[in-house]
Amino acid sequence: MFLKYIITPVMGTVIGYGTNYIAVKMLFRPRNEIKLWGHTLPFTPGAIPKGKPRLAKAIGSVVGNTLVTKDDIKERLLNQKTEDLIIEKITEILSSEIKSEIMKVGKLDEEAYSQAKTKLSVRITKQIVEVLNNMGVSDVIADECSKVIKEKFQHSMLKMFLTDELVGPATKMLGDEVQKYIDKNGEKMIGGEVSRKLDTIETQSVSELLESVNISKEKLNETVSKMYKKSVDKALDELFAKLDIEKMIEDKINAMDMDELERLVLQVMKKELDTIVNLGAVIGLVLGLVNMAINALF
Repeated sequence: MFLKYIITPVMGTVIGYGTNYIAVKMLFRPRNEIKLWGHTLPFTPGAIPKGKPRLAKAIGSVVGNTLVTKDDIKERLLNQKTEDLIIEKITEILSSEIKSEIMKVGKLDEEAYSQAKTKLSVRITKQIVEVLNNMGVSDVIADECSKVIKEKFQHSMLKMFLTDELVGPATKMLGDEVQKYIDKNGEKMIGGEVSRKLDTIETQSVSELLESVNISKEKLNETVSKMYKKSVDKALDELFAKLDIEKMIEDKINAMDMDELERLVLQVMKKELDTIVNLGAVIGLVLGLVNMAINALF
């Protein structure tokens, strides 16, 4: 007698659970259509394999046009927290010793760095000497010496004797001697000074070097901030002009095999799908109890 009353709810529970379990499985199976006597059986292939292209296009459209937009990324990159972090990282780099940063960026060891510094010193020295030669040091010294002599004696009776014909050859001789000295010893003297200056500079940080030319930390941060904002704007414009996120996601999903796609869906929605299956069991139990009650009353 007792079995008579419980068999209907139990059967309802089993049937509710079983039908929903099969329905969930049929979302992914069968993978391919099944033909019988030349006709395709209904519900083959499963809902997701059959609608995979449409699903891929829909997901791509949602992600590309709604979830991942240029404005969303720009807002995230340009918020104050991100901007402060970028400035902090750049300031940290600028606070490092110039030598260590050059070695790190250029992937140089001590020997390679020393060779590079020597080449730089030689190049700077040659350019300085070249500039001195091109500007005509001899003529500059002669002209300036003539001016000094004339200014020195402009209120003296000797002024009448200090004509260009008298002063010029002497100052020209002085200028020529200075030029000869530069030609002979210029590279050695200037090179030593350039090398010592590079030795001093390499132990400084970039920020210290900038401060020495009156570029304050506040001004530097302001410049970095402006540069970062412009870079983000330009980079995003170029990125979204070249990158079709919607098409990329659509192609990615279409390229997945069904086993991989099933794992992906279950990874995201397993809890919800299990809930649907269990809900089928609950509904089957309730309907079984209602049916049992009706049979008992009538």
